[in-house]
Amino acid sequence: MPEGTLWKTDTLGPDWRRWAKWLIAVTAIGAAGLLVIRLEERVLGYTLTGLAVLLLVIAVPLWVYDLTSAVEVRVVEESEPVIWIRTVGGRQDRFTPDAIATVTLVCTPFDLGSDSDEMERAIFSRKYRKAVLRLRTRSGRRVHGRAAPFVSKDEMDHLMAEWRRVCPGARQNLEYRFVASGTGD
Repeated sequence: MPEGTLWKTDTLGPDWRRWAKWLIAVTAIGAAGLLVIRLEERVLGYTLTGLAVLLLVIAVPLWVYDLTSAVEVRVVEESEPVIWIRTVGGRQDRFTPDAIATVTLVCTPFDLGSDSDEMERAIFSRKYRKAVLRLRTRSGRRVHGRAAPFVSKDEMDHLMAEWRRVCPGARQNLEYRFVASGTGD
C-alpha cells in the first residue's frame, strides 16, 4: 500500500456483477411466480412471488450496506493530519485522528485441513483469506470497510502500526475470526 494509506481494497466501485445476479434471480423468480399464477397454479405462484419479494427485501439493505462501506482510507497531511475516507458510493468523509475512538482489523485466516502439505501450509500461513476494517468515532458513528481478499500478515502488521502512529488515542484491536469447515463439533 502507498505511504499514508490506512485502508484500500482491490475494487473501489460497486460490485455490479453481484448485484446483476441478485436482480436476475429476483426477476426470474418473480416472473415465474406470476406466470404460474396465470396458469391457475395459485399456491405455487404465490410462493414463488413471495420468495422474489423476500429476496428483494434482503437485497436492498445489503445494497445500502455495500454502498456505505469504505474502500479507501488515507491520511492527508494538511495543517493538521486528517483521515480521509471514501465509500463505494463516492461519499467522502474527513475526521481528525482524535475523533477516531476504535480501530479494529478483523482477519480471517485460511482454513487448512489435515491433508495440506508443508508447502501449502507455508504459503497460506503468510496470508489471510480476507481482512475487514471497522472504525468507531467518538461521536458514535461506525464506519465499515469493504473486505480486502488475500492480504498478507506483513501488510496487516504494517497497517496496524500505521493506525497506531496516526491515532495514538484510539483503541486498536486485531481480531481473528477462524472459519472452519464442518459442523463445529
